[in-house]
Amino acid sequence: MARFEALDALRGVCALLVVLFHIPIYHALKGTQPFANLQFCVDMFFALSGFVLCHAYGERLTQGADGVRFAITRFARLWPLHVAVLVLLAGIEIVKLVFVRGGGSFALDSVPFGEGRAPWEALTNILFLQSFNLHPGLTWNGPAWSAALEFYVSLLFAAIVIVFPRRRRPIFLGLCLAAGAMLYALSPTTLFVSSDWGILRAMFSFFAGCLVYDLRAQSNGKLETPHLLEVFSVLLLVLFLLTTPKGSFQYAFPLLAAIVIYVFSFDQGFLSALMRSSPLQKLGLWSYSIYMIHTFLFQLMRMVGSYLSHKLHLDMMIWYDDDKLLRLGSPGVALVLALILSVVLVVPLAALTYYWIERPAMDLGRRLSAWRGSGSAATALSTSRTSAASI
Repeated sequence: MARFEALDALRGVCALLVVLFHIPIYHALKGTQPFANLQFCVDMFFALSGFVLCHAYGERLTQGADGVRFAITRFARLWPLHVAVLVLLAGIEIVKLVFVRGGGSFALDSVPFGEGRAPWEALTNILFLQSFNLHPGLTWNGPAWSAALEFYVSLLFAAIVIVFPRRRRPIFLGLCLAAGAMLYALSPTTLFVSSDWGILRAMFSFFAGCLVYDLRAQSNGKLETPHLLEVFSVLLLVLFLLTTPKGSFQYAFPLLAAIVIYVFSFDQGFLSALMRSSPLQKLGLWSYSIYMIHTFLFQLMRMVGSYLSHKLHLDMMIWYDDDKLLRLGSPGVALVLALILSVVLVVPLAALTYYWIERPAMDLGRRLSAWRGSGSAATALSTSRTSAASI
């Protein structure tokens, strides 16, 4: 089964861009529209997920029992790391509570178990329900909203493939267009919704990715001008990120994601060759951990910054757009530090959580799902390594 290694690397790069977007450092790009457009990475994640799941399972889901095994495999892929990070974040809140009740002088960055970190919100997170408009905003591990929705959208995908195998393409197209239209009606000024109408955003790009895979499967497996097409698609993507303002034009991104995914799925150009390098492949392998664990690390950064600012009487913290950020020199210097710290702080821990949590959970999921044969869908999915998550 094809590996789509360039798409693995693309996912890893997107995960690092998400980390840069969330890092709690005030730098030169904060507040600019191109920087805000890094949120398109979540839509790329959804589209990649639709492509890969269609590749791994599109011809293997034929009956209800297959759907049950698929659900087990997806749950094992997404839920264990999500809950592990949730436990770590709850530990931070407990530490805060201890310091508050002990009357210590520790400078807290926020109230223990405050808004977004209440026990009720922890329950909805555990059940993957935090993104169904039950809360006024993101809760606990904010980026996990997309993993929760991707789980339920993937179940919808499986149901369509099993019940309507011959009509799946028009259904995918209909769901993609309907989700995009409904989301635009509800949020015409921005595509960047999450805990409110995120399910529509997820369906919009996920089923676009499914359609791309079906288009790719009908191709002859070769691009006539792969080098040119790869460069063109990357330039188009960069131009879109740099120039797209808030508003209706954002809704064109799933089409752009489809173009990029289609071109790089062939793995034929010189950019694909670069993306097959070992470091970028490792980023792809660890991308879900990178995406899920960075919020925990950044919460610790805020706590340490608040503590040092208080104890050393330094002006290290700044409030910007309702977010508490570290001030590390000039905005330009801080940007360089943000780029470096995004890699050196997050990637090593993500590698550990992959080997300690993700991979054992996936192995357990494969055993529980009991797929028959060495070419099983569960094995194909874990090999492809491009499962979804987001901002």
